[in-house]
Amino acid sequence: MALVFPRAMPLVGPSSQYFEIERFDALSPTSDGRVDGVTMGAPRWTARWTLSEKLMLAQSDEWRAFVDSLRGAQRTFLARDYDRPYPRSTPNGFGGLSRAGGGAFDGSAASWSVNADRDTPTLSGLSAGLVLSPTDYVMWRWTSGGIQRRSLHRVIEPAAATGSGVVAVVVEPPLPTLIPSDAVADLNRPECVMKLDVSQTKLGERTRAGRVGGVIAGVQDLRA
Repeated sequence: MALVFPRAMPLVGPSSQYFEIERFDALSPTSDGRVDGVTMGAPRWTARWTLSEKLMLAQSDEWRAFVDSLRGAQRTFLARDYDRPYPRSTPNGFGGLSRAGGGAFDGSAASWSVNADRDTPTLSGLSAGLVLSPTDYVMWRWTSGGIQRRSLHRVIEPAAATGSGVVAVVVEPPLPTLIPSDAVADLNRPECVMKLDVSQTKLGERTRAGRVGGVIAGVQDLRA
């Protein structure tokens, strides 16, 4: 079977993780005593997943094979926060929820728009009353040149959809302009495209039980 990249991560999660926004800013003191912030580049997600040697043998093998398949930093994968595959208010997914206006709700918005600062998108066509909490995620997904693309954003302030399924929510980082207008805003298993950070990725020694622990690190690939 041919592998497809970006490749999905194994379903069974790590024992711990770091999943945060890395910003490229500098401080610029001024003569009047103020300190300004200067943005040096686009923010991007960085992550580290720590694997436990207590994983089942099959799970340990799956992680080793996953790392091997990426060929160092040559190939991409779909990275995610294992702690928040769905909004906090729907920890088991969207089964049984209806979309405002009719039909089953699968986590995707029917449409979206964004403000001038690009940090407050408005999502339409959600389930009525759906609550979004701080550290929930919204993902924008699309395909470019036959390749899956993603843009991942973390909810900063709580918000709830109206009875008509519309919600405006503050997120970070702001939405980049590279997101096409026909991209789909989705709350279902949000993810972004990453490549391995080979300087931090290190699998441990294989135990007598055949299991391998270690650390897998990644950095977001921002291509459109």
